[in-house]
Amino acid sequence: MDLIEQADLRTLNTLSLPSTANLLVNIYSVDELLEVCKKNTLQHKDFLILGGGSNLILPTHINRHVYRYLGAAIEYQELSSDDVLIKVDAGVVWDDLVSELVNQNLHGIENLSLIPGTVGAAPVQNIGAYGVELADVLDSVEILNRKTLSLEVLSKDECKFAYRDSLFKQNPGCFFITNVRLKVSKTRNFVLNYGDLQSLNKKADITVKEVRDKVIALRSAKLPDPKVLPNAGSFFKNPVVSANKAQQLKTNFPKIVAYPQKDGKVKLAAGWLIEQTNWKGRRVGNVGMHAQQALVLVNYKNASQSEVLALAAQVQTSVLDKFDVSLEIEPVAIKS
Repeated sequence: MDLIEQADLRTLNTLSLPSTANLLVNIYSVDELLEVCKKNTLQHKDFLILGGGSNLILPTHINRHVYRYLGAAIEYQELSSDDVLIKVDAGVVWDDLVSELVNQNLHGIENLSLIPGTVGAAPVQNIGAYGVELADVLDSVEILNRKTLSLEVLSKDECKFAYRDSLFKQNPGCFFITNVRLKVSKTRNFVLNYGDLQSLNKKADITVKEVRDKVIALRSAKLPDPKVLPNAGSFFKNPVVSANKAQQLKTNFPKIVAYPQKDGKVKLAAGWLIEQTNWKGRRVGNVGMHAQQALVLVNYKNASQSEVLALAAQVQTSVLDKFDVSLEIEPVAIKS
């Protein structure tokens, strides 16, 4: 493992916020992780687990240890003539995994192309895009339980997945994800009923690569590359409201973008709400809402955590005042 004191984390978070950690520990295997456990390091409450840094809002200084799990193995197990179980180390870059499975013509996560971050971070947020969530294909997650300091395997049900939520997000720091098991398919039907993906329904004999290419094109057209313009992707969750509330909003705002859910509730497009409050393309100091996608908060130059959160609060207030709808921040603001 690697131990780095006073580590610079600016390049390890996609918002590119200046941040320094007392100690950064890079771990490359489960054996190394268990070695850290034996030294009682993980028993201390003040530490942070860092994946790809795509869902974090970091402070200027982190007065604790930061751990990164960088194991990168991928294993395949055929369950049937159609189903394949994939065991993936937490350190694998998520989009590299998507690319790998698409190249092998395996279906299930192609709609999740180009989502930044690592495989280990994916269950925390229950990542999702274009009508598919990680929970749709997840079989189980292997974790190190901080309380017992033992490895455990949690089933999908035990992970308590919900919209951009999970057991791991509800209990930060309690579980160290080491690998994720996904059940993918050689023939599963594509999910093409969301947004601009619907255009693919008109095409015969669609391939998994064509779906991935379409998703990449759509995301690239709307979302800035964090390497060019630092950002954390979708900054706010799409709010979910009751059917009655949605109908009221539809009456007052006929063009509102909304998606009925299986449980009878309605998911609203946060980007549309933000755009209607004239925040799209607006800049305040070093931060702003992106000109092509109002849902994305960007760091134009040397922004701090406080600047990011201040802008987010202004956007939330504007949406609440106009629509009486509360927006929830999607990335996690880390305390010092």
